[in-house]
Amino acid sequence: MQDGTKRLCTLMTEYDFPIEYIQDVLYRLGWHFLSGGRPTDDYVWEQVRYFENLIKYGKVSKKE
Repeated sequence: MQDGTKRLCTLMTEYDFPIEYIQDVLYRLGWHFLSGGRPTDDYVWEQVRYFENLIKYGKVSKKE
């Protein structure tokens, strides 16, 4: 399985996410990794889908 953190970094580079969304995901992932999680875990990809849904439903815009 691929590294979900790389996809998250790509999305954060391409889109202008409000800091609240970024802090939320980083907090969740921080606890995930502290408890032994890995970048390829399904939970990381769940956070990727969260970001992708924010894009899909127009909550964030592409950086210029």
